[in-house]
Amino acid sequence: RYPTLFLGLLLHSGDRSRSLGRPSVGPPLLRACAAMAWDASQMRIGGFLAVQFAFQPFLTRWFVSPDAIKSSVVLMSELVKLITCMILLAFSGVSSGSQNWTPVDTLWCAGPPALTYTAQNLLTQTAYQNLDGMTFNVINQTKILFNALFVFLIMGDGQSLVQMAALGCIFAASVLVSFGDSQGAGASSEVPEDFWLGATCCMAGSALSGMGSAVTELVLVRKKRDTLVFSAELAALSAVSLCLNLVLDLNGDGQRVQARGLFSAWDSWTWAPVVANSLGGLAVGAVTKYFGSVRKGFAITFGLVLSAVLRVVVTGRSISPAVAIALPLASGGIILHLAQPRRQKPVEAEVKKSE
Repeated sequence: RYPTLFLGLLLHSGDRSRSLGRPSVGPPLLRACAAMAWDASQMRIGGFLAVQFAFQPFLTRWFVSPDAIKSSVVLMSELVKLITCMILLAFSGVSSGSQNWTPVDTLWCAGPPALTYTAQNLLTQTAYQNLDGMTFNVINQTKILFNALFVFLIMGDGQSLVQMAALGCIFAASVLVSFGDSQGAGASSEVPEDFWLGATCCMAGSALSGMGSAVTELVLVRKKRDTLVFSAELAALSAVSLCLNLVLDLNGDGQRVQARGLFSAWDSWTWAPVVANSLGGLAVGAVTKYFGSVRKGFAITFGLVLSAVLRVVVTGRSISPAVAIALPLASGGIILHLAQPRRQKPVEAEVKKSE
């Protein structure tokens, strides 16, 4: 049912070159109905993002065997994402800015972030198996800090004082969770855990995510790349890089595939976290583009709170004082950071004024 959540957006958007928002033209009754549908779309997609954000680590631990080949899980996730993008593009059409698409453009625009996201996803699979869902989600928010760093290095955009304070809150939350949760890691889990391995992989994946997001922003905003087309390009190139990884056996998965098969240790339930991860990635882009970063921040914050509830209900782990402090710190930092405008590079600001 996930593609139907986008259908209202696609029908409402019409011309994809104009900005989207609540409907403001047409007869009053039609405007009221359209506005209600638009608000309902916000709630549905935002709610889906929050629930997916909270449940994804748990789904992976429940349904992906530790013996499953990580490259196969990530590869199937990218293929599902690619197929979904192609279906949405078939319904909505391609914007005028992407009609002059060339393979060279794809390699230059989507190649670097596709490589970083592929490495990030492989690291994330290891982190999922060694951290509980709430711990993973809090530490993973350091990607906002890394994104701010790489945006400054790549695009020259700085952070406001409020944003810098928000980044400090997110970093403090990750440190509190790391040291507060490390002592009891694996104590109440049936699956063997290596907390520091999981935390290291999560942090490294967050750094790669921050770098990939900065490059993605450069491509989408500065080079006016269509969101769905770019998502499809990322998924396709990520799938190609994963296939090359298997052929060249860069991380040992190629040898495992030859010995055991690509879908070793899979069952029908393994597709649940694979599909959820693919649709969650598209939901992040949809919420950010159509509803704004602030609403995305609220969705992620609700997801963090839900992660804490699931931690107690599902795993039976208590919330330590350090984690209890870290959760509102991370939530407040996310909302504060996304609510504030970023300081753009002065040279670009002057060019925009002249235009």
